[in-house]
Amino acid sequence: AKTQFVERIRLHEIAAGSTPRDLDYAAFMGARGGAFLQGTATSIAPGTRQVTVDGANGRSHVLEYDRLVYAPGSSTDRRAVPGADEFAVRLDTADESRALFRRLSPGREVLIVGGGLTAIEAACELAERIPGLSVTLAAGRAFGPSPGPGGLSPDGFDHVLATLERLGVRILTGKRVIALEDGTAKLEDGDTLPFDECIWAAGFRIPDLARNSGLSVNASGQVVTDGVLRSVSHPEILAVGDAAEVVAEPGGVCRMSCAAGRPMGERAAGTVLGDDAPFAFGYSFRCVSLGREDGLIQFVDETDRPRAEVWTGARAARWKEYICRRTLVGVGFDDDLGPPPDEPPTFQR
Repeated sequence: AKTQFVERIRLHEIAAGSTPRDLDYAAFMGARGGAFLQGTATSIAPGTRQVTVDGANGRSHVLEYDRLVYAPGSSTDRRAVPGADEFAVRLDTADESRALFRRLSPGREVLIVGGGLTAIEAACELAERIPGLSVTLAAGRAFGPSPGPGGLSPDGFDHVLATLERLGVRILTGKRVIALEDGTAKLEDGDTLPFDECIWAAGFRIPDLARNSGLSVNASGQVVTDGVLRSVSHPEILAVGDAAEVVAEPGGVCRMSCAAGRPMGERAAGTVLGDDAPFAFGYSFRCVSLGREDGLIQFVDETDRPRAEVWTGARAARWKEYICRRTLVGVGFDDDLGPPPDEPPTFQR
């Protein structure tokens, strides 16, 4: 249960020494005539339209609803291999990221498990901002360009690879980490990797709340929705973000991302207010931070498949920072976006 909005897209920066912003939920809701209850939702009773919340003060609360927006998000899947939960940290919270930074210093060995954008951004940020830190990226088997949804073009991947190498990140590919022990990662071919700190960034998991509450979910636990983001089994419940299975036109199946999550939230608000327009969404680019002075803008088609065009270097870094600031403005936590950099890309629709 949190009292602060977490800028998840900046947690790798906090792990490298940045200070998180003060984004208090209670003040945010109070300024809009709403209310904030700190706690953890433990069950949903669709039959009586009630949610049970275990409050931070130890009290249990039962909240009634006419419409419910289900948006618990996702967390790093640290149960994927034996030992990951005990011997790895996640970049899921500001507190965990700050605690990690306090343990990092030149000469220490940091192992990052995962080949996705979270792992790449963390590897670049730590290697650039903490000189002398030894960073290894265990990227698994599928590290490379991909023509499918969520992938990178050959030129985009080549820039990522060149940046990792420029920053001195050791890259291990072709074999997965299958277990963690205290200070040691076991690989599937029998080799081992030593570490002082292990960051687990290999996949996400969805809370079991919807499944346990009787909502229709897919194999991953995401709530199955219709064209206006309503649960197909309980239409008074709308599901958005990582914990929702959403198919949009023209984008198709929406991947877990802030790019899709924010438009989903806007569309759900419209549905609650009586506008049942279908959820329309298409992708246009992916933005990746590669340290403070470098980045990648990977242009994609509406279905999230990479196009040939990419932006790199300082221009991409400026746009990545602008997108991060724009995210806070978009949800109402900030109103000072400032002018965009030159040559703005087309934003996701």
